[in-house]
Amino acid sequence: MRISGAAPIMLGVVRANGREREGESMTHKERMLRAARGQWADRLPFAPRLDLWHNANILRGTLPARYGPDTTTAEIADDLGVGHHRIIPEYLKIRTPDDTVDRGLGIFRLRSFGYRAELTGVERVLRTEGDSTVVEYHTPLGSVSCRLTFTDEMRRSGASITWVAEHVIKRAEDYRVVGHIFRNIRLSPAYEGYAELQQEVGDRGLAVAHALGNCSPVHHMMRELMDGTQFYYELADHPKEVQQLSEDMEPFYEGMVRLLADSPAEVVMVGANYDDTITYPPLFEKHFLPWLQRWSEILHAGGKLFMTHCDGENEGLLPLLAASGIDVAESVCAPPMVQCTLGAMRRAFGGKITIFGGVPSVALLEESMSEEEFEAHMRQLFAEIAPGDRFILGVSDMVPPDAKWERLVRIAEMVEQWGALPLAPPPGR
Repeated sequence: MRISGAAPIMLGVVRANGREREGESMTHKERMLRAARGQWADRLPFAPRLDLWHNANILRGTLPARYGPDTTTAEIADDLGVGHHRIIPEYLKIRTPDDTVDRGLGIFRLRSFGYRAELTGVERVLRTEGDSTVVEYHTPLGSVSCRLTFTDEMRRSGASITWVAEHVIKRAEDYRVVGHIFRNIRLSPAYEGYAELQQEVGDRGLAVAHALGNCSPVHHMMRELMDGTQFYYELADHPKEVQQLSEDMEPFYEGMVRLLADSPAEVVMVGANYDDTITYPPLFEKHFLPWLQRWSEILHAGGKLFMTHCDGENEGLLPLLAASGIDVAESVCAPPMVQCTLGAMRRAFGGKITIFGGVPSVALLEESMSEEEFEAHMRQLFAEIAPGDRFILGVSDMVPPDAKWERLVRIAEMVEQWGALPLAPPPGR
């Protein structure tokens, strides 16, 4: 580990196999899997997402003094004695440009995906313009293009993925072109790359196989293929085109999920970024819920746990999420960042869905909470999630770049001090 000679942060003994302390039988992976399956572990699992915080502080030269400039997130997690968060792909850590060249289509070829999507019947042309890359797709039915941007300001903020500044669907004629592209995608397993990730993580966390951040074709259009505001107009103005493109994309989605159901992964993530004002309940019920239920059937038949990324305001979506068939609602946020309380979510899920998250990222920011407010908030959180079943503690959506490092250390200490399951109320409450 590239860590200075300072004493370890935690009192326990950190080991390469993920065991936190002498005498404890469960690894971080075992705890997380047990929680995801609705089983009891020995302690509350804790796996904070560190990648954006790490990206920004590496670039700024502001990692905590105990860490050298080459210290990895894995080494920092081990030093803290917490589980590895290997769920959201690291989009900037590519093997070749081909891994992310089709980001404007929502297509990636990163090793954590476990499948490979190749374009056929399409000519791709790239052009660099300053901080942007213009990607043109030429097909027998016409052409579309997009513009991907990644600026120095984005790097300093810790951004981990390029911004789609210009989307592939700009007019009604573009639907059929994009439909042709998706009808002609060739899918194949890419289990070797995923297995490398799985071996790298080992027992220190869950190496989650990532399908896509979209749970359905319409969700894909909303997040990847057109401007977010334009999407709502398109639903009203071009419903036939939206429906046809959804049908054109269906084989791609079905094939992708089936490949992951046959993969060596224990957990598969499909879908992200729900919010009851943006992915509002009627939209979710019509265009998202049936697909989530379908993926649940396929993944469960393959022996996989089904995870989805619920990082927005979930209050109005609780009945729909509860009916979706998912096993883990990951990156769950909590007040004061949203209205939906952890208690309300636990009641809605009825012991059938595991919550992963719970610590609002603002709790780690000095300008958002005083030390006294932070301590009180965390004590209340532990009381609210007791007895601690079906819960994996995490920071939602991620540890922010400007987080006060000592607060993350303090949460790790709280988990060590109070995290034996079933949870008892923290002392002093």
